[in-house]
Amino acid sequence: MSEKVALVTGAATGIGAAVCRELAIQGVRVAVCDINKVDGEALAKKIGGEFIDCNVTNLVSVQSAVNICTQRMGIPDYVHLNAGIMTVPTGEPFLAIEDVTEAQYQKIVGVNLNGVYHGMKTVLPLMRDKGGAVTITASTAGLSVVPVDPMYTATKYALIGFGRAVAAANEGTNIRVNVICPGVTDTQIVPDDYRRPEFNVMTVEVMAAEIVDLLFNGENGEVRVKNAADKPAFTVGLPEL
Repeated sequence: MSEKVALVTGAATGIGAAVCRELAIQGVRVAVCDINKVDGEALAKKIGGEFIDCNVTNLVSVQSAVNICTQRMGIPDYVHLNAGIMTVPTGEPFLAIEDVTEAQYQKIVGVNLNGVYHGMKTVLPLMRDKGGAVTITASTAGLSVVPVDPMYTATKYALIGFGRAVAAANEGTNIRVNVICPGVTDTQIVPDDYRRPEFNVMTVEVMAAEIVDLLFNGENGEVRVKNAADKPAFTVGLPEL
């Protein structure tokens, strides 16, 4: 059997990096796509993958990254559209929505929502004949609220709806599109207030194992939630329209 190929965005650190490591353990060759060249190159070297510079907010950059992946490694069998940020950088105080600047608004929408659109727009035509799976990183914030960051909440709600709609549009094909909703996970974007014991902070390795299982085995249109390391993940039964 030929070697499987995966492409991961937001891959240099956090959940994305852990997914890259887990995929490599499973024998998959990984395109590590990120704007963070230092960490991305180090990770790719460690796992035998390929670092590809990729700014998900820019369609041309995403298209270039996918093209490089296809030329060097082949059309991906698995795609994890993972890049995501909060409205303010780690360590800075959160802002009331009326104090969020236009630049901050455009940046979080550009990464969290446009980045997934750019990825989906680019990979779906390539994967359609070969088949495979695309998993989107949303959040449990997309099923509840994060009051300190309404824009983060909004983008994650949007990703769940977007993923379900694209999955429905591709029903009956050999492409599966699904969504992972992590609970609080120990990444660089998590604020200190959310690291208290009651939030059941998970390691990135716990989340990576769940995401790789979703890529390999998840159903088309599945929205899976993992919010505690000691509890199994579950699929959300969202209402049908």
